[in-house]
Amino acid sequence: MGYVLSGATLIDGNGGEPLAKAAVHIEGERIAWAGRAADLPARARDCEQIDVSGKWLMPGLIDAHIHICYNGEESVFALLEKHRDELVLEAVDICKRVLSHGVTTVRDVGGEKYIEMALRKAINAGFIEGPRMKLSGRVISMTGGHAHFIAREADGPDEMRKAAREQIKAGADIVKLMATGGSATPGQDIHASQLTVEEISAVTEVAHMMGRTVAAHCHGTGGIRNCMLGGVDSIEHGTYLDEETADMMVANGAELVLTVGVGNPDLESYPLTPVQKADAERRKPMIEQGVKQIRQTIALARSKGIFLGCGTDAGGNPLAPHRFSMARELELLVENDLTAMDAICIGTRNNAKVLRWDDEIGTVEAGKYADLLLLNDDPLVNISNLRDIAAVYKGGEKV
Repeated sequence: MGYVLSGATLIDGNGGEPLAKAAVHIEGERIAWAGRAADLPARARDCEQIDVSGKWLMPGLIDAHIHICYNGEESVFALLEKHRDELVLEAVDICKRVLSHGVTTVRDVGGEKYIEMALRKAINAGFIEGPRMKLSGRVISMTGGHAHFIAREADGPDEMRKAAREQIKAGADIVKLMATGGSATPGQDIHASQLTVEEISAVTEVAHMMGRTVAAHCHGTGGIRNCMLGGVDSIEHGTYLDEETADMMVANGAELVLTVGVGNPDLESYPLTPVQKADAERRKPMIEQGVKQIRQTIALARSKGIFLGCGTDAGGNPLAPHRFSMARELELLVENDLTAMDAICIGTRNNAKVLRWDDEIGTVEAGKYADLLLLNDDPLVNISNLRDIAAVYKGGEKV
């Protein structure tokens, strides 16, 4: 029979007007019915009724770009010197923390020693608490490319095919490429293209044959262009998108997964360690330029009709901690001229599509998993109310 959450204002993730005095009937892991409380079906009226009047109910958030194995507070190089067991134990805590912040699903696009694969198994078995996961395994870079210190380095189409197949063998749902330089790798030019079209095409051929998607880290325009010619499914970051590459993305049906927060790190709300201060100083010119550029990129992407997702890149560098990072991402989308409703839909419904999981999650609809976020105040009035959490439900269970 399940239970009914009754009386909240429902934001279902589809972009329509919120529904006041709503009810959601949950049976097992799934939503059995959602609508006006006055229209509750007879079979649900005998269930346990949980009064959540005065609250706001919405889908659980989905982080479409995260690194769950890294804490985002230390240098990645320092983390690599830790024993694997230390990383595992900290990652278990990160999983629990991320879920408690209302993020019920994540797409990890770069793990460490396949720890993320073990975490997913443990979560699915109920041994530890954490979000649902789609995973990429190790990122693939050229020799000496961006994040080569955690990557599976490969050169040429044949090596790229093998590298992609290795990740799929390990359990990857997505194959992640490093198509341009990145700021987290000291000494690199973020505009520089690092993979040829032939190398990219080899990976997409293998991944698509096996029913997987391909995501590519891209800042520079040349890298985005190469990825579109190579058949990549999603561009991660996309900082220097231009008219030509935007049109290519639309023609290819490719998604742009924005990561605004990692390029505009929070340097005020918590004390920075010496390592974080040093990284902030090193990256200061790139951060200042990126903050200006991403506003233009978002405006261009929206004007062209590119499908938008978003993620936090939490864990990706020392200034990307797992501290309400998805709430901050949506706050920054609103600062970049999106409405609160648009930001919420990107962080739920759209990200579910990026993960190719939109038949199961992302909106509050009958038949989908009961992954829900209950808030104490209205996020449409103030998007920061995403931090004011009353309860989180994953698969119908309050966590």
